[in-house]
Amino acid sequence: MFSQIYSHVEKNAHNYLLLALSFFCTVSVYVTDLIVILLATLWLISGGFKKKIKIIFSHPLIAGSVYFFIYFVCSYLWFGDPVWSPIIKKQLLILLLPILYTLNFDQQYIEKAKYAFIFGLIFNILLSLITLCIPSNPFFKTGHYESNLFLHGFLDHFDYSIFLCFGIFILFSFLEKKKFFRYFILIVIFLIALLNSYGRIGIISFFLFFPIIIIISKQKNIKYSILSIPIIFGLISYYIFPPLHNRVNQTINSIKLLSSEMSLSEKIENDAIYLSSKNDSLSTEYYRKEIMKNEKWVESIKNKEPKYETSIGQRYLYVKNSLYLINKKPFFGFGANQFEKVYMKYYPDLKSIKHPHNNFLFVLVELGICGLVILLYIFYSQLRLFLINKDRSMLQLILPLYF
Repeated sequence: MFSQIYSHVEKNAHNYLLLALSFFCTVSVYVTDLIVILLATLWLISGGFKKKIKIIFSHPLIAGSVYFFIYFVCSYLWFGDPVWSPIIKKQLLILLLPILYTLNFDQQYIEKAKYAFIFGLIFNILLSLITLCIPSNPFFKTGHYESNLFLHGFLDHFDYSIFLCFGIFILFSFLEKKKFFRYFILIVIFLIALLNSYGRIGIISFFLFFPIIIIISKQKNIKYSILSIPIIFGLISYYIFPPLHNRVNQTINSIKLLSSEMSLSEKIENDAIYLSSKNDSLSTEYYRKEIMKNEKWVESIKNKEPKYETSIGQRYLYVKNSLYLINKKPFFGFGANQFEKVYMKYYPDLKSIKHPHNNFLFVLVELGICGLVILLYIFYSQLRLFLINKDRSMLQLILPLYF
């Protein structure tokens, strides 16, 4: 009797923590971390490890995540770094896959988890609307673009835009004849929030992957009619929403700057414009003349590389430098948690970075081709399961597409 009650309580705890994880992952990093710890603790307490290990290694995707973590830890220990560090904390999240896969959840709560995720994003959108009226409120995430007036949420613009994009795809999977209008309105609201989020990666991902999601969708009756809507809406939004307009123009200008070198006179003009914008009493012409009088100042400007000072330019430089590092140790890499140290060793005159803004390059630099092969095995397993499963869901493609 007692064991039945305990089993019922334990199962309910698993179910409610799953809902909480789905909701708070879009709202609070700290609460999410706490929920992950609680889930891991329950997984350890519940026992049955032989059965769990058998289940884990019977599923290629889940087994692949364990293989990748083992390889990561081995690579980490080779270099004698401290056992606990921020990078280990992040990689430990990989183990959330086998934990969630082997915990006992009711199917109805697995379905409800999708709705909890959507409600978390709606909560974020409501807060972002408040920031338009009260920009200095203490709840929105500070950091990038905090001085810009746009739809701030609880998360950084990068994570927020990715989650909004996920949310749109989940909402699309909900579309049914009975509830079509309700979910379609939510898709439009999420799309407006996404296009006003300053999160370039989420916006690009949406327009890149939405056609794929539509094509593989089972909802043949609305497939082709709905495909053109976000494309048309996105084009109109460029002229309506300043954040999207600014982001697109910044990106285009950055790409143009990369493809053509600036002359010395253009560099001087840019510096003069920047300095005059910081001082209303002095004109651009004044600063231009002052620069030209000073040979050291002119030489300093001449050595500048504005094409690498933009967001796109910096990413281009990270890719270029990372490819050089990969060529140094292509098979096993430099070891886990070594990227920042190695980057500063080879490029001491550049700004220190912890990540090249590309996950595949990051894995290749730290873990080499061997690490990348294990990672690609995870994605291969996911895609293979998607193709052979008759009851496949388009949401199964999120992990391999977005990495």
